[in-house]
Amino acid sequence: MLIEAISEDSVLVMSLKGADEDAFTEIYEKYHKQLYYIALSYLKDPCAAEDTVQEIFMKLWFFKGNLKETLSLKCFLYTSLRNLSLNTIRNNNTKIAKYQQLSTRSEKSRNLVEEAVVISEYQDIVEKGIRKLSPAKQKIFRLRSIEGMNNKEVSEQLGLSINTVKFQFSNASKFLRDYLKQNADLSN
Repeated sequence: MLIEAISEDSVLVMSLKGADEDAFTEIYEKYHKQLYYIALSYLKDPCAAEDTVQEIFMKLWFFKGNLKETLSLKCFLYTSLRNLSLNTIRNNNTKIAKYQQLSTRSEKSRNLVEEAVVISEYQDIVEKGIRKLSPAKQKIFRLRSIEGMNNKEVSEQLGLSINTVKFQFSNASKFLRDYLKQNADLSN
């Protein structure tokens, strides 16, 4: 029986090499269902399994002239199917990994944009609060907080005593803390 199957496949291969469409159809009908179920067991997706089997048969037809008469058709088809299925799995895993990387980058980017918007909103609220200070307190607060000057440098630049600078800065800071608690939903 095995010799019968081998010889039958050999006859089919020789006929296929001669571009016999009937031989191709017979091979297709003989092996399609088996190959499909094997591909399905690898790929777990009916559409991908069918596509893989179709590709195997397309390759068989396109390369029919290169086939050897001694070829074990069954081994050739099963080996081709296994290799193509594993390549498909590998390619899908690569696509999934790339998608996950892009998704992670996109999420990080989205988070950075959201953080930038929140920071911008808080900066606007702080600026509104600073504008509510008296001009002298605004100047002292900006020099200390934004310009990074110390009390002595501010007092020298504005011609004020260090104690006045400390007092005005303390009052401005307290006002802004209270202002931010009320307007920026800050609890501390």
